[in-house]
Amino acid sequence: MFIGVSQRLLLNESYYELREALALEWGEFFRANLQGFLPLPLSYELDFKAYVPHLKGVILSGGNDLNSLNPNELSLKRDVYEAKIISYCFKKEFPLLGICRGAQMIAQHFNSTLKPCQNHIGTHQITTKRGEFEVNSFHNFCIESLGQNLKSLAVSKDGSIEAFKHKKKPIYGIMWHIERERGLSENAIFKKWLKGVK
Repeated sequence: MFIGVSQRLLLNESYYELREALALEWGEFFRANLQGFLPLPLSYELDFKAYVPHLKGVILSGGNDLNSLNPNELSLKRDVYEAKIISYCFKKEFPLLGICRGAQMIAQHFNSTLKPCQNHIGTHQITTKRGEFEVNSFHNFCIESLGQNLKSLAVSKDGSIEAFKHKKKPIYGIMWHIERERGLSENAIFKKWLKGVK
């Protein structure tokens, strides 16, 4: 069984070529935390619906900024494709998890506000119902407020939203990278999403 994972887009500098890429950590993450599932990298040149019969859930990965925050052709290409994934998952109640940029994409899709932030590179503290946790952090933009259909699950000390879920659908967003070091120091949100996948 597969979980679809959207990929980072890169521009090769030695000659013009757009490339899709996933960090190696995703393979290790699946081996350690998603036994029974394999990652299926999603290509931006193939219709997402062609993948659906093979998938049990979708992860929108990190990398690239949203086009609305840092306009460029790579971000726009990702935005258009991932918006279709979000719409499909919403309509079909299909388990969706956004990581960092993926969380920002989901938040924006549901009318949340984002803004530039400082001190969100490295690690920082978040607060959930279960207490305080230190998580990794690699983003220059944060979620300032959520749209009315989303519910906050974690906040940072500066008040920005670090994790959320849709109020009615199996859609989650996490601003830290679960596939990297300290990615699962807070794992309850990931486990709730995974329960929907299983």
